[in-house]
Amino acid sequence: MKQRIDRVEHMVVHHVGNKSNGEGIGFSHQELSFKTIEQELLRLIEKSFSLNDLYHFYYEGTVELNPVYSFTRAIFKNPDDIVEQSNHIAKILYDCSDHPKIKAGELSVIYIKGYELEGEPVDAIALIKSETRQSVLQLDRTSEGFVVSMNDAINLSKVEKGCIIFNTEESAGYKIAIVDNSSSSGDAKYWKESFLHIESYNGAHHQTSAVVNLATEFIAEEVTKDIRLSSVEKAMIANRSKQVLTDSETDTISFEDYAHAVFKDSKLENDFLKYAEQSETFDVADMETISIERKAINKRRSRITTIHLDDNFDIQIKGGDDRILRGYDEDAGMFFYKLYFETED
Repeated sequence: MKQRIDRVEHMVVHHVGNKSNGEGIGFSHQELSFKTIEQELLRLIEKSFSLNDLYHFYYEGTVELNPVYSFTRAIFKNPDDIVEQSNHIAKILYDCSDHPKIKAGELSVIYIKGYELEGEPVDAIALIKSETRQSVLQLDRTSEGFVVSMNDAINLSKVEKGCIIFNTEESAGYKIAIVDNSSSSGDAKYWKESFLHIESYNGAHHQTSAVVNLATEFIAEEVTKDIRLSSVEKAMIANRSKQVLTDSETDTISFEDYAHAVFKDSKLENDFLKYAEQSETFDVADMETISIERKAINKRRSRITTIHLDDNFDIQIKGGDDRILRGYDEDAGMFFYKLYFETED
């Protein structure tokens, strides 16, 4: 669904370095003049954030102890204070940037008017950290031709780390859309947990995507290495990780029933349950019963569902494992697959 946003009203940018490397912070003391880039900013926000799986601020004891919550609330109450309050937010981000793999970058704090959420326009605050810069070729025309120079610029193709905080349900910690495209284990948790301190509302979309992602990770890390399983069996497990949810006759399924239906092997099933308990991104306690939202199931097929045979053939397994046989032809000195089917297009 296309998102509707009215306009940007305020914007401040700070440079936040890596604290463990002593890189410091470059504070801004005035708002950015953004009118020439406003439409590009709105397009970047619209294409980067999904409103299907929302989060909220929390903190042990009371949400009011969450510092980012407190400073964003102050901005909502008086948007003209965005420079002062965003300086506090940048300082918090810097204090959280204490792992050597966390990259320095620009933190943009953007006040948005009329961001439509659940059919109602509300004010919102975007926090976007841009870590990757790109080289831009600049041509300046002169009386005799052109002068060329190279400049570094912020990449507006996607948001690497960001959130949209909607000015609704203040007492519950607001509603928040999140993006975190962390590329290394060192900074995988700092944006969402250390800096923002947020948690999911744990709706059906979140639960469905979380369990599918967990199964996909487990299959890639463990199932592919299991020498007890044939290529067809591995492909069927990958298919069932999504098909069990898609074909469910009810809108809920217990996590243990899901594991049993997907793996159909006591060892793999127990290994998967242990894997879930040890996961840093999957909370088993919140997933005892999974609410299913079929739109949240990634339709992209796993590589494991395709069997590559030399350079000549690929067999894509979508089901029907009882209709495919693997053998060895002594005369030809080669392996073969035999497929049974009823119709052919």
